[in-house]
Amino acid sequence: MTKHSDVVIVGGGVMGCATAYYLARRGITSSVFEQNTFGWGASGATAGVVGPLWHVPHDNEPYFELALKSLRMFPTLASDLTDAGLDPQYRQSGVLKVAFTEELAGTLRDDLAWQSDLDMAVEWLDAQEVSDREPDISPSVLGGVYSPQEGYVVGQSLVDSLVHAGTQLGVRFFDKTEVFGIETKASRVVGVRTAAGSFEAGHVVLASGPWTGIATRWIPEDVPIRPIKGQRILLRLPGLLPRSPVHGFSGYCVPQPDGRILVAATRHEYEFDQVVTAGAIADMIKAAVDLYPKLKDAQFDSARVGVRPGTPDDLPIIGPVPGWDGLSIIAGHDAVGIMMAPATADSLA
Repeated sequence: MTKHSDVVIVGGGVMGCATAYYLARRGITSSVFEQNTFGWGASGATAGVVGPLWHVPHDNEPYFELALKSLRMFPTLASDLTDAGLDPQYRQSGVLKVAFTEELAGTLRDDLAWQSDLDMAVEWLDAQEVSDREPDISPSVLGGVYSPQEGYVVGQSLVDSLVHAGTQLGVRFFDKTEVFGIETKASRVVGVRTAAGSFEAGHVVLASGPWTGIATRWIPEDVPIRPIKGQRILLRLPGLLPRSPVHGFSGYCVPQPDGRILVAATRHEYEFDQVVTAGAIADMIKAAVDLYPKLKDAQFDSARVGVRPGTPDDLPIIGPVPGWDGLSIIAGHDAVGIMMAPATADSLA
């Protein structure tokens, strides 16, 4: 086996796999190394909401524009990946955010003022219109904002489809293959050392999510990426499935193509473990029942943890590492990695 690629990517989550895919579309060869299975971390545990209006700060114009670009890329990406043979399970279902108090309704209406300038057909729904759209929603809901161009994707399915399509384009994927370090000549990075041996590359990309900060021990640079543990659960109640992701102000419910309902999310700063906690489950069940009272009778299906990468300014780190020729980072997206992946990976590629 030839142990050389134009690019080596360290990390097999959505950022690493999407970067490899977009590189391959440009005719650039790459090898992706993942210490576990592809998507096993935050990418597979994500709620999967593709909704920049609610998750990306609009006061940072360059970042918000990148998020909107990513939103616009999703339909074409999903179609291309499906044509390659594996459905990423993306749905442009719209996203609904609701209010239970007049104060929160006022906040949503204030947000609608700037959202209406985006040419995204965002609209206010009164209580009856929300009920017409979501018949099982709590009668305490006073109204909400509906954004029809947003939606959701199943994180693990997106990663799997990127691996499938990337393989067809010539990407080499190595799961359960830990990277132990980088190979350098002077200040130039020329490859990596892995459990499968050394691999040469013209460029190395660190796309290891919260592990990126650990990986940078290989270089004398401070990359301030911290772990943020998040938990989510899956419920099932035959006859009840939201038409789209529905946000309250304490959590949200996301329909799944298989009929389950994903409920998210929790946030635990500087925690790196994979332990599901009773308190987090209780909080998410309460948030779900607040939105849909019938969910008190739902079957509990499963719970999962994903550790996300955060940064001090809540903005991702994308691009070359100063002082190191041939080394780049794509990490630090916190809870919006899935929705930001197409535009971020494409821009780095």
